Amino acid sequence: MYRHLLVPVDGTDASIEALGQAVEFAQSIGARITFCPRPACLTASSGEAQTDRPAQPPADEVTGELLARAEAAARAQGVPCSLASPGATAAASVIAATARAHGCDLICVAPWPLAPSNGTSEHGMTTVDCGGVAVLTSAIDPRPAVARAIGILLAGQRAIAAHLHAALRVARITCRPDRPFEPATLHEIAGHLKELQRPDHHAMTEALFARLRTHTSAVDAELDELGRQHQRANQMFDELVRLVARGGESAATGMTIEEGLRACARFTWENMGRKEGVVLPAARRYLSDTDWHALAQEFSAGPTDKSPSPPTL
Repeated sequence: MYRHLLVPVDGTDASIEALGQAVEFAQSIGARITFCPRPACLTASSGEAQTDRPAQPPADEVTGELLARAEAAARAQGVPCSLASPGATAAASVIAATARAHGCDLICVAPWPLAPSNGTSEHGMTTVDCGGVAVLTSAIDPRPAVARAIGILLAGQRAIAAHLHAALRVARITCRPDRPFEPATLHEIAGHLKELQRPDHHAMTEALFARLRTHTSAVDAELDELGRQHQRANQMFDELVRLVARGGESAATGMTIEEGLRACARFTWENMGRKEGVVLPAARRYLSDTDWHALAQEFSAGPTDKSPSPPTL
């Protein structure tokens, strides 16, 4: 039986679904996971949010986001995990070398060209040429309504991530230990924080949570924890808004704003990871086609209440 899985992540919908399956599989067999970013898609998260390429966050910042989300997904399911980097390319040989270097005996991937076309078993298991490391390619849920609803949810997460990365970029390139932020900088950061206050994404997650609770109590504890995290997020963003409002007072305030943004970003990545590793797999398992069609229609329509709302995750 496999004891140590290597799971490459790239932030795409298929990779997120594969990650959830890998975490559940590791939990069921008592295995541990090492996560690594798929380098060719290091900017997938913000790229799919349709940000301008010149404003793309640094690769290491996106890597940090991907790995923080993956780690949170595993830990929420009680699966031991660690993090690794596979190098400069996503070639099968490099991924396999990473697996061998970390003692992994199975590579779990989404359907992308890592596994060779030959040597595939009836269970989807293949063997890559480099070292004979086994590969398990996950099955993707074929239901259109599921893909549509979850795709809208994940697009909302990418939009949140894009604004956080953008705020971090502004703070990073303008923060100086010898002078406070300029008014234009504070205005730009405030604009990104305002976008994070839109009610759309939280309304969608609440609708998903409500339907899930009617079908099972298996994830009630996780949904309760995510509710508590939402309240904590409100507090963190409120504190940031207050800091930005007086950000021109001193250089120290500017440094505090940057630190607060990084803390909020880390908290947000981990919250997203818990949803991806626990809630979405459970929703795929327990919700009916009728539920998914209703959610897809509701998500596509958008929120009916456009009044201001607290910041959301």
